[in-house]
Amino acid sequence: MRNYSRRLTMAIVKVDEIEHSLDQSNPINDSELCLMYALDDGVPHSQKEIAESWGISRTTLNTIVKQWEKDGLLTLAKISGKRREMQICLTEVGIKKVRSALKATYAAEDKAMRETVEKYSSGFIEALEYYAKMLENSANADAREEV
Repeated sequence: MRNYSRRLTMAIVKVDEIEHSLDQSNPINDSELCLMYALDDGVPHSQKEIAESWGISRTTLNTIVKQWEKDGLLTLAKISGKRREMQICLTEVGIKKVRSALKATYAAEDKAMRETVEKYSSGFIEALEYYAKMLENSANADAREEV
């Protein structure tokens, strides 16, 4: 099992490295890139949700969101029933900026995904999501045992 875990980890690191290199032509950092990915699905998200799902610190995310709001790239709206949480949506200008910034990445991802799904089916994504959940469960169980 150790060899499988090592190979998977190395593949994930390689994917991250490649995607980062594709985005080098844009003056964006990793946290901004994650925010772009998160918001480019066309669905409003809260800062809390993005921070937890994409592994961005709340402080870093808040700094980026404030700047992007100031630059007219996104809007913030109160979430009904939530005292402090805000819903984030890209503006039309923000959508254009994100799609432009991620154009090379999306093209490379689409080609790689098409070929991978053709060879292995889309079930490999479900398997990877399952592995991530099992790893999280295992890590949480180990942490509880240490207490």
